[in-house]
Amino acid sequence: MEIVLKMALYVHIAAGFTALTAGLVPMFAEKGGKAHVFWGNVFYWAMFLVALTALIRFKMEFRLIFLAGIAVFSFYNTFTGVRLVRMKKNLAPELIDWIGAILTIISALAMMTFGVLAYQKGITFYAILFNVFGIFSLLMATEDLRVFSGKKVIDNTVPFQARYWFQNHISRMGGAYIATVTAFLVVNNPPYIPGLVVWIAPGVIGGMMIGRTRRYYMEKAKSKL
Repeated sequence: MEIVLKMALYVHIAAGFTALTAGLVPMFAEKGGKAHVFWGNVFYWAMFLVALTALIRFKMEFRLIFLAGIAVFSFYNTFTGVRLVRMKKNLAPELIDWIGAILTIISALAMMTFGVLAYQKGITFYAILFNVFGIFSLLMATEDLRVFSGKKVIDNTVPFQARYWFQNHISRMGGAYIATVTAFLVVNNPPYIPGLVVWIAPGVIGGMMIGRTRRYYMEKAKSKL
């Protein structure tokens, strides 16, 4: 068992480094071009391995529980980012989409529960992290279920609204990359930067960049009306 855990750790590190480097290419490459698609696939499978190995190394201790929850959060971002591209002509979900969203909601509720337990034990650091990422996971997966069930209607007759899949592809893949950067910074955290800042700052900065990118493409789409 010890050998399996060590191998999982090595694969986890290698896959994380691959995701960190490969994930940059699709951001700057021509959207839909060969480089964008190829390196996007490399990033996808690297994130899959990151999530899988994090779950293999799961133990009942706050640090590893949290990393498992982050693994689910980051891969669901990657998974749905890719699924949205495949669903761009028809947002009708398949069984795998429902399963992914439901599992993510379960993971989110578990994270929030552990956040309460951490607070009761006086571990404020993990109490905050569990609840912040748990709430983000819950909102993201719940929105997807609303779209899948038809409770949130996407008007595909309006050009810039029809780009729902594209806007959310940006958000989801960007969110997955933020998780990768966060993990890298946490592992290599400079001693003079508070740990909570390292965990939260990439999401805040990355979220602002994602929002700016979404607005750019939204305005670009509107200008063609």
